[in-house]
Amino acid sequence: MKKIVLLFTLIFAVCSACTQTVVQKSGTLLWKVSGKDLTKPSYILGTLHLKPGEYLDSIPGARAALQSCEQVVGEVNMSDMTAMQMQAQQAMMMTSDTTYRMLYSEEDYRFVNEKVTSFIGAGLGQMGMLKPAAINQMVVIFAYQKYFPDINVENTLDVYIQTEARKEQKSVLGLETADHQLYVLFGMTSLQRQADVLLCTMKNIDKLLAFAPELINDYNQGDLDKLYQSLEKSNEICPPLPSEIDALNKDRNTAWMQKLPEMMKEKSSFIAVGALHLAGEEGLLNLLKEAGYTVEPVGL
Repeated sequence: MKKIVLLFTLIFAVCSACTQTVVQKSGTLLWKVSGKDLTKPSYILGTLHLKPGEYLDSIPGARAALQSCEQVVGEVNMSDMTAMQMQAQQAMMMTSDTTYRMLYSEEDYRFVNEKVTSFIGAGLGQMGMLKPAAINQMVVIFAYQKYFPDINVENTLDVYIQTEARKEQKSVLGLETADHQLYVLFGMTSLQRQADVLLCTMKNIDKLLAFAPELINDYNQGDLDKLYQSLEKSNEICPPLPSEIDALNKDRNTAWMQKLPEMMKEKSSFIAVGALHLAGEEGLLNLLKEAGYTVEPVGL
């Protein structure tokens, strides 16, 4: 369970920003931000949260950029893993007045129970204390371990970057709190909506997982355009609601842009967030340009 709840906080951007249509094809995951009122450049890196920390050295210019910056900025500050795990456990718990038999017909209950059991070795009887959104992500995580078999949750790319910063006694800042991320994941939508999404996922799990190799390859190639196209296709299988899309990406990017200018002005910053937050009309790269900064790809 400890491994699972930590993975939820790391995998967040896999779910984010899946329906924007205006993207920037770059071939790079690292961008330099300069100009306006900055005395030193900052850098913004798009991460894939399940990548191992050592992948940093596979991204041209990333190590040098990290070393040149005075502080690191992530989606959340991961310094207190124990507290994050406790928060996640609380957020994942089903309310005492609701059961899965209340959310599903008998037929759907049996179907979901069988599919969940086949993936994680336990069914709704044993996992019934968890919200449907938690079980849904648990299934996805177990399935994705096929592509990341040696994952170490204490050394993923995002964790590694923050750990390296602390080794150099650099500041580490978070753009939002773990509480906010957990609310978007597990508290924003009704339990019935979560149950409906879980049912759809179980009915279409093979189709959804078929996109995984393509998504990973798109990320490895630094091709944000194809990454978005692949995710748009996968989202057609179990479409998110407009409010869910905004909460996962647009609203968070807008909130982050209220903080990033001052952070970069105060200290040169290495900003590491999920790659899906970078591109698109509402993505951070475009928002930074609109705010008057010069945004340039690194490594091309």
